Amino acid sequence: MNELKRKTALLLGWEFPPAMAGGLAVATYGIVNALKEFINIILIIPYKDAQTPEMPNVTIYGLNTLQEQFSEEVLVELRESVTTFNEIGFISAYPFMSHTYMQPETHEKVSYVHKRMPIDKVKLFQSEDIYGAGLWEKLQAYRDLVCAMSSILEFDIIHCHDWLTFEAGMCVKRISGKPLALHVHALETDRISEDVRNEIYQIERDAMLMSDVIFPVSHYTKSKIIHNYKIPAYKIFPIHNAVDATIAKKWKHRIPQKIVTFVGRVTMQKGPEFFFQAAEKVVDKFPDVKFVIAGSGDQLFELIDKTAFRQLGKHFIFAGFLRRDEIDALLSVTDVYFMPSVSEPFGLSALEAARAGVPCVISKQSGAAEVLSSALMADFWDTDLFADHIINLLTHRELALHVVEESKKDLAKISWDTSASQIAEQYSRILSL
Repeated sequence: MNELKRKTALLLGWEFPPAMAGGLAVATYGIVNALKEFINIILIIPYKDAQTPEMPNVTIYGLNTLQEQFSEEVLVELRESVTTFNEIGFISAYPFMSHTYMQPETHEKVSYVHKRMPIDKVKLFQSEDIYGAGLWEKLQAYRDLVCAMSSILEFDIIHCHDWLTFEAGMCVKRISGKPLALHVHALETDRISEDVRNEIYQIERDAMLMSDVIFPVSHYTKSKIIHNYKIPAYKIFPIHNAVDATIAKKWKHRIPQKIVTFVGRVTMQKGPEFFFQAAEKVVDKFPDVKFVIAGSGDQLFELIDKTAFRQLGKHFIFAGFLRRDEIDALLSVTDVYFMPSVSEPFGLSALEAARAGVPCVISKQSGAAEVLSSALMADFWDTDLFADHIINLLTHRELALHVVEESKKDLAKISWDTSASQIAEQYSRILSL
């Protein structure tokens, strides 16, 4: 590993503190913070400000601050530079891959031309809101800006975090010829369905085919990549997420009811329909309960309508999107954490709940189930078993305490340091160190 310390990884991220919309920011930070002990890191993210963490061996470029971070001489060089590369040499190394730039029957030489750096596009990243209605425009600007920057940066390997950065990663690989690693935090087939074949799916598949190594966040996600994207298993190495060792203080809340919490996007992937069905059964047998939904998404208003129609509104609190400190406060007063996801690549929120001393009820169709064996589990459609688990944890304090104690043992077995070490091993293998 000593030779690796003289190398540099170009990490391409989308969410990073303080721009946090979900678990992607937490996971990216955890990996970067641990990986810096093994290799030097250049991290490019859409947004950076005074609150962005500073770390040794890590240089962070925020696209919103490029004109501040680079000298005018460098900016002029970037604006005027033109990069070309020969596609033929790349394709020959991956004969199983079909590529839009290459016509196999003619074997013509194809060159890619990267135009001058679109420095005016940095205006798209002036807000901490890195998503929004203009997401596709931002993604194209991110790709173009990152590709231009890569021509003046020194690095040995490219490491992309989630599909949002995959096009940029493919562009940098074509220009630089450096190996490409992909960190898969979620899949479009998880978000929509296994049958989806839209533009995001195609970006994911093209990048996976081009990559040298893929890091899914669970063995569950590895199986999905093989089955739904037809990617060979030999290049896929699962890397589990983790949580830091900070233990949140457990509060004794004054709310007379028991609290069951969900934190995350309220989308079809997260199983809101199954959440509601299980909650209805819990209320029927244990009326002294409140369900707190912390998050937003396209299924939120439908869930609100259902609770009103079934006259269950008094049992639900819709908290909306919460900041990190607000989530910690909510978990500190939670009695049971409930995650009934239909397809969950990992489920970092379950680990965060367990760290806060909250017993968890989670879907078997999740990566978290691989590391949090102490949690009570059910298939996402088995709302009867979900309801029974929740009722038992709310009713039997001894059971709840036992699950919490076992969860501590589960969490002690994982760490960001371990995950970073596994990534570093693959870096060394790919770089032949």
